[in-house]
Amino acid sequence: MSDPGADTSIEGLEGAGPRVSGFSLPRRAVLRGAGTLVALPWLEAMASAGGPLAGAAPTRRLVYVYAPNGVHVGQWRADAAGEVEGVRRRRASGAVALGDLPPLLEPLVGVRRNLLLLRGLTQDKARANGDGPGDHARAAAVYLTGIQPLKTEGQVRLGESVDQRAARLVGERTRVRSLSLGLEPGRQSGQCDSGYACAYSGHISWQSPTTPAAKESDPRRVFDRLFRGGDPGRSAEARERRASERRSVLDFVREESRRLERRLGAEDRARVDEYETGLRELERQLSFGGAAHVGEVPDSARPERGPRSFAEQADLMGALIRLAFETDVTRIATLMLGNEGSSRRYPEVGAREGHHALSHHKGDPEKLEQIAAINRLHMEAFGRFVEGLQGARERGGSVLDRSLVVYGSGIADGNRHDHHDLPVALVAGKKTRIRGGRVHSLERNTPLNNLHLALLERLGVEGEPLGDSTGTLSLA
Repeated sequence: MSDPGADTSIEGLEGAGPRVSGFSLPRRAVLRGAGTLVALPWLEAMASAGGPLAGAAPTRRLVYVYAPNGVHVGQWRADAAGEVEGVRRRRASGAVALGDLPPLLEPLVGVRRNLLLLRGLTQDKARANGDGPGDHARAAAVYLTGIQPLKTEGQVRLGESVDQRAARLVGERTRVRSLSLGLEPGRQSGQCDSGYACAYSGHISWQSPTTPAAKESDPRRVFDRLFRGGDPGRSAEARERRASERRSVLDFVREESRRLERRLGAEDRARVDEYETGLRELERQLSFGGAAHVGEVPDSARPERGPRSFAEQADLMGALIRLAFETDVTRIATLMLGNEGSSRRYPEVGAREGHHALSHHKGDPEKLEQIAAINRLHMEAFGRFVEGLQGARERGGSVLDRSLVVYGSGIADGNRHDHHDLPVALVAGKKTRIRGGRVHSLERNTPLNNLHLALLERLGVEGEPLGDSTGTLSLA
C-alpha cells in the first residue's frame, strides 16, 4: 500500500500536450526542481484521483491560537453589559443564539455564523493546588494538557498536549505532522515564573512529559520548512545551489509548473496562478525577493528585517498556516500570540506599559482601556486569519469549512489570575458537525479538556482521557 502522506511528482506529464479529457492529479502532487518541493493547492483535476477530500475520510484540521495574560472580561462576555446582552432566544441545551457580538469579538463578525462562545470552561491544574505562585507558567503549560506542571528547579514534567495527540494519530497523513508557532521565542532553560521552568511559559504544545514541541517564531524559517525543505531524492549539490541562489521557490519549479498548466482546465489554471501569486507575495514580505541571482553575495551580507509590528507578525504566521492547510502540508497547528506573562509593548494602540504590567490593572479605568485595546488588536489578527481560511478554496467549499479554530487564554481576568470561565471562542467550519452562532453556557468548572476531546472526536480521534478530562463535551 502506498503511503497516503507521500508526495507525488508530476514529472511524468507530457510537456507539450493539450489538456486531456480525464486528466487527473493525486492530492499529494508536488512540483519539483533543483532540490525543491512545492505543494499544490486543491485542483479540480484532483477530484477524480481520490485522496483525502474525495474519499470516505474527509480532511479536518485543528488550530489553537493562544493569547497571553487574560482579557478584559467585561468586553469579552456576551452578557457583559446586561443580563443577556447579545442573546435573542434560549435553547433547552443551555445554549443561546448569538446576537450582537461583544466589543472584543466584533472583529469576528464575518464568521459569526461559525462562532461558538463557550462559558464555564476551567483549567483546574492551572490553579496553585498547593504549589504557590506561578499562574502564568501554569496557564500556558496546562492549556492543552490539563496536567499540573512540576515545580522544581531545572526540571519539567507535564504530558502530551491535545494537538500532539492529534498529530501522533492523524499527522502521518501529511508531510509535516504539526506546526508549533509563536510570535515570541520560547526558552528551554532557566526559570521564568516563581520557580517554574521557562519552558512552561513559552510553550502550549508538548510532545511528551519532558519535551515541548519545537516552537518556531521566525516566519522565514517556517517558510523554509514548509516550502524550501527540499527534495530528499535530489543531490546535495542541487539543494546547495538552490540555497545559495536564494531565488523564489517558484523559480526552481517553473518548468514543471508550465508543463502542468498546459494540461489543466481554465479554472485550475486560474487557481494555480492565484496560489503562486500569493506565495510570491508572502516571499516578498519575508524578504526573499530581490535579485534573480545573488549566489556571489555571501549570506552574511544579507540585510535583515527590523522588528515587525504585532499585526505584521501575526498576519505572516497566519498566512503560513493557511498555505500549509491549503496545500495539505499539515492539518494541525498551534500559534502563541505571545508567551504567557509577556511584557511586550504595544505602542500602536497607545499602551504605555508592557502587556503583563497592564494586565494587573487593579480596576484602573485607563489600564483597562489599554488592555481592551491590546485584546482587540489580538482579535483583529485572529479575525483576519479565519477570514483567510474562509477565502481559501478547495473542493466543495473553503478551507475553513473543514477546520476547527480555537482562540483563548489560560487566564480569564489577568488581574485576578482566574482560571475558571476562561475566554474561549471556537470557529467551527460548517462541515465539522458543530453548529455556530451560539453562546454555550456550561456547568461551572467544566474541564477545558472536555472540549479538547470533543474536537479530537471531530478529527476521528477517540479513546483515552486527556489530562483532567471528565468526558467529551457535547457541542450539539
